[in-house]
Amino acid sequence: MATSELFSHAQNLDSIGSSLRDCLVELASIDRLVTATSLREADAPLGAAAAERAIRDATAVIAATRSRIDRLGAALVASAERYGEAEMRADRLAQLVAADLGYLFGLTLPSLALMLLPMVVGFAGGAATGIVLLPAGSRRALAAGLPEWFRKNSGGLSNPAVVEAVRLAVMSADDVGEGVLRLPPSLASLIGDEGLGIVGLGTSASVAVGVAGGFGALNETRVTVSSSTASTASPALTFAERAGRIPTGEAQVRVDRHWSVGEPDRFEVYIGGTRDFSVVRNDEPWDMTSNVTAIAGQQSGSLRAVQQAMTAAGVTSESPVVFSGYSQGGLIAAELAASGHYNAEGLFTLGAPAARVPVPASVPWLAVEHTDDLVPALGGTWSVSDPVLARRELFAGVPVDTSVAFPAHQLDAYRQTAALVDASGEARVERTLGELNAVGGAGSSVESTLYEATRSRAP
Repeated sequence: MATSELFSHAQNLDSIGSSLRDCLVELASIDRLVTATSLREADAPLGAAAAERAIRDATAVIAATRSRIDRLGAALVASAERYGEAEMRADRLAQLVAADLGYLFGLTLPSLALMLLPMVVGFAGGAATGIVLLPAGSRRALAAGLPEWFRKNSGGLSNPAVVEAVRLAVMSADDVGEGVLRLPPSLASLIGDEGLGIVGLGTSASVAVGVAGGFGALNETRVTVSSSTASTASPALTFAERAGRIPTGEAQVRVDRHWSVGEPDRFEVYIGGTRDFSVVRNDEPWDMTSNVTAIAGQQSGSLRAVQQAMTAAGVTSESPVVFSGYSQGGLIAAELAASGHYNAEGLFTLGAPAARVPVPASVPWLAVEHTDDLVPALGGTWSVSDPVLARRELFAGVPVDTSVAFPAHQLDAYRQTAALVDASGEARVERTLGELNAVGGAGSSVESTLYEATRSRAP
């Protein structure tokens, strides 16, 4: 159910009600000036008396219509809120069922592994042998063709049902581990995401980091940051403008310093998305190592790089700051806003796997997700934070773009959605935008600086 449309209709009705109230005020003013007594004293014609009665009849009709519109608007708002509550309950139920299934799978996994191990080893060995025996040119052609096949079949990964299944599977990873360890079901439920949250998605990611580290993957290293020449800009006043300022070139971070005479500096920080999908270290800190490390709740290379850029730009723990980020950048933005180390006055994320980041309710947050985008689903379900969540199915009723592997995750698509969010006029969106804009101020001057981070290849 598109609850935003219900809220929009309610706002339209409220606008109509306001117009009717204005009509009532004008009619009442006319009625006070021209009374039946004054008409008789002026020896007015019968038509004037009829006009007086028509004014009163119109007043009664408008008053009744306004009352019905007010009731209908209140009913629409209540319906939207009930639909939202029902959706939350359905999500909660789905998560509980997925957790139970994950636990049962973990219980049976050792037995299944023993049964399937010979088959898996035989299949993997045969496939590896076949690939090795291929001529070098055929092997290169096979490697080059796999990404192309993946792009052409990206439609399946852009199915909202598949995306939701992945979200639930991610949330159940800890339950699988609890089943493998044969913890009592009551204890598993108590300590998991569905209970006290002692273990969960972050725990699973931490285990992945630890295991992969033994094979030379997902190892964090030092990062260094350098800045480019600063330039002047105007304040960003819409969500679309903020999405347009998220870096896409070699620089991964942009910091806008807002300054006005006699006032302290205010800042907006824009953080880009993943640049490298490798799990082994190279020069790029916006890689899979930072992705998994950040989901694990640890100090990722990209997070440390943003902190260095902010320090270089003059951001202190007292400086009012708004964070905006896309994909991995949105996850880092949420973690910085939740850290308590900064005076976070607002947060805007696009396609970010940030659902499990406990951002305080005092921080205004608009989160934009495409329901056919797999990346936000990797962050799990929304239960520890409560942002204004704007969701849209990007390829609803149209063919999926097969020119890229994750078409619903492209930044250009999210920038288009941000413009639609701006145009929605929805009350919660407008309120959040106003709170973000209050930090910079339309009359402030802006100095913008880009920062490029590099990861050390040494531990």
